[in-house]
Amino acid sequence: TERGYGHAWRIVRARVLRRDKGLCQCEECVKTKSIRIANEVDHIIPKSQGGTDDEANLRAINEDCHKKKTQRESRSGRV
Repeated sequence: TERGYGHAWRIVRARVLRRDKGLCQCEECVKTKSIRIANEVDHIIPKSQGGTDDEANLRAINEDCHKKKTQRESRSGRV
């Protein structure tokens, strides 16, 4: 809640997971047509880079895929 993910976020999160049919929409899973259960919602363009909570900037993502994406973003931010 302290990071801005309160009640309103939970409603948006549920809507995005429903929209994406509970399946991971990360680039790798979509490219390889992998079917992985999504249990998180990802900002396609991170908020730290100007992304918003608009549903067009959100996608359902698997926890492991989300961790990998976050690690890639962290590494690229150090360059």
